[in-house]
Amino acid sequence: MPDRVVFLDETSVKTNLTRIRGRSLRGTRLTSSAPFGSWGTQTLIAGLGASDLIVPWVIKGAMDGPAFVAYIREVLVPEIPPDTVEILDNLATHKNKEAEAALRVRLLVLTAL
Repeated sequence: MPDRVVFLDETSVKTNLTRIRGRSLRGTRLTSSAPFGSWGTQTLIAGLGASDLIVPWVIKGAMDGPAFVAYIREVLVPEIPPDTVEILDNLATHKNKEAEAALRVRLLVLTAL
């Protein structure tokens, strides 16, 4: 049974959260590096199975409804076995009727075969 469970979750990185001030010892100059000119967000979504990380996907920007539906249809559904149980957290993006429909259609097509 644990082989059939996949937890879906995402995390993001915002490059504009880089510090622009800092501290150093008295008499020494503070040196650091930061990305220049391309401030933004990148999001990684992936499934965590019993033994590995599966179907990772990185997008430029924050996760929204259309991106989540695209992930479900184009990345997740073709890669997971038919009897897999997907567990999602309580994020509003995950409460998406189109994504739910894509998962249900996969289930109906596979049970009809």
